[in-house]
Amino acid sequence: MIQLCVLGSGSSGNCSYISDGQSALLLDAGFSAKEIFRRMKEVGLDPGDLRGIVISHEHSDHVKGAGVVSRKLDIPVYINSPTYSKIKNVIGEIKQLINFETGSTFALNGISVNPFSISHDCADPCAFVFEHDATRLGFVTDSGYVTTLIKEKLKGVDYLVIESNHDPEVLKAGPYPWALKQRIASRSGHLSNEASAELVGNILHSDLQGVTFAHLSKTNNNPHLVDVTARSVLEQGGTPFCVASQDTPGGMITVK
Repeated sequence: MIQLCVLGSGSSGNCSYISDGQSALLLDAGFSAKEIFRRMKEVGLDPGDLRGIVISHEHSDHVKGAGVVSRKLDIPVYINSPTYSKIKNVIGEIKQLINFETGSTFALNGISVNPFSISHDCADPCAFVFEHDATRLGFVTDSGYVTTLIKEKLKGVDYLVIESNHDPEVLKAGPYPWALKQRIASRSGHLSNEASAELVGNILHSDLQGVTFAHLSKTNNNPHLVDVTARSVLEQGGTPFCVASQDTPGGMITVK
């Protein structure tokens, strides 16, 4: 069993709670420590259950509160060396710093963590498969395109969190400068609604328990557009899905 609660996901902050039912971790900490603890309390989660923070990449919407949370709870930060070199002056002193290698599985208490490479404009970005007692949770955000490795790693997962950042037409017509639009749509940017739905369609199987679409842009996307695209892939097979919010934590999802 794995329990998942997306505390918030979007361009202004990302943080998710993942547990094996006894101990737990945070995947990224892109809000202030105060806000992370407030959101955990809102959904009845105890920060005292946390045993570590796993960092996916260096951008501030994923690391903003990592240092303070680590120091307040006296828990380790798990991070690859290229990423840490980019943010060590931002997150401050970490008493318990544990370096992992992208591509090599490690254990965080009872949870097996498998980080793998994705394409994003930073030092060594990762997506993850979390596993406990043969239950597998895939978590992919901040990738410019769907690589063969992503497809391979997500085969057979029991639940999937996948980025659905932007609608291409909304992005083109939107207020962002042209250079930023190009960056978002590039192969080192973010996944569109169509790209994430296509990936879901590629890895869809009868035992997939659900999908959370995450990391929506407030400017270049909206939940209705994601809902329409997701239904085109998932509704016929009856696989449930939800759309993560930037502003409020989602409900607890239990994957078996």
